Amino acid sequence: MAAAVGGITGALVLGGFIALGLLLDDRVASIVPVIVLSAAGAYAAWLVGVIVFGAVRGGPNGQEGEV
Repeated sequence: MAAAVGGITGALVLGGFIALGLLLDDRVASIVPVIVLSAAGAYAAWLVGVIVFGAVRGGPNGQEGEV
C-alpha cells in the first residue's frame, strides 16, 4: 500500500511540474521550459514519492518515528 501511495503522489507531482511547464510554454515561444520543468519534476516526484512512502510505511514493528 505504501508503494502505491508513494507512486501516485509522485505521479501527481510530475504531472504538476509538466503542466506548469506547458503553461509557461504558452507565454514563451520555446519548448525549453517544458523540458527543464519535466526534469525538475522527475526529481521532485521521486523525492516526494520516497518521503510519502516512508511516512505511510512507518518504522519497524509498526511504530512510526522510531528507527
